[in-house]
Amino acid sequence: MIKVSYGSKSLESLNRNKTGKSKKQKTEPEQEKMRTMIHSIIGDLESVIRKGIEQQKAGTKNINMNEVLESVEELFGIKAKEESDNTFSIDGTAFTADELQKAVGVLKGTEGEISAHITESKLLDYINYAHFEIARNVVDKYSKKNLNAQQTELVIKALNSFIEKAQEVHDSIIKRIFEKTQDKYYGYKVTDTAVNDDLATVTGDKVVASNQDLINRITSLFSSVDFSDSAAVSKVINDFKEMVIPAYKEVTEDTEKLEDKLSYDELSLSKTIKNFVNHVSD
Repeated sequence: MIKVSYGSKSLESLNRNKTGKSKKQKTEPEQEKMRTMIHSIIGDLESVIRKGIEQQKAGTKNINMNEVLESVEELFGIKAKEESDNTFSIDGTAFTADELQKAVGVLKGTEGEISAHITESKLLDYINYAHFEIARNVVDKYSKKNLNAQQTELVIKALNSFIEKAQEVHDSIIKRIFEKTQDKYYGYKVTDTAVNDDLATVTGDKVVASNQDLINRITSLFSSVDFSDSAAVSKVINDFKEMVIPAYKEVTEDTEKLEDKLSYDELSLSKTIKNFVNHVSD
């Protein structure tokens, strides 16, 4: 037996009674019974701890899925239906919980990036159409790689619906407070009868992209680019700048301002592409 000393006395001597005899040692059966009891208590505690951790994880998972399901109606325009613990359906299209969570994350991130580049006036310039098509490109590639055909169609439809709403807001503002001019690229001006409340949302700069041919060419330019290829990214940004120079020259003859605008576009597109790719990385 190991003796633990306290000063000059051992634990054994401290346990002696007044007659000097040691306390009676537990028998082997008693020791075994005690060990069994201790193991049982430890086992019960471990079980309680495991259950607590599992419940915490389940609670966190439920909270995350609740957030996902709340976002589904906003993004897809329809509520998700829970088919089982791990399966949901949107308009008859089935998703696993993991697929749905990732699809919602991709759409929310992509739409947030698009919104960040639309000015407070809600009017669209040519660079916004570039952002739209970059979003379609990367989300389409993500969906085809990670989802089935039905799921892909639903996700692309949701993104297009978001872009169409941004276009509808732009068009409604044009109809209310702008009139057409003969300018080729920025062919709108604020009407004399526009109310002050509307004018407060419109900047002094001409930012209303009106040339549909240029918009179509920008859309086509970004539609099939491989954004994981840095050389392809550099080329498409330079091509975009060349396309919009005639439009920008229509509203400014100041070379410095023109260069500033082109530099801004380059930085904006580079950042947008990087962020979009990060949103859809798997």
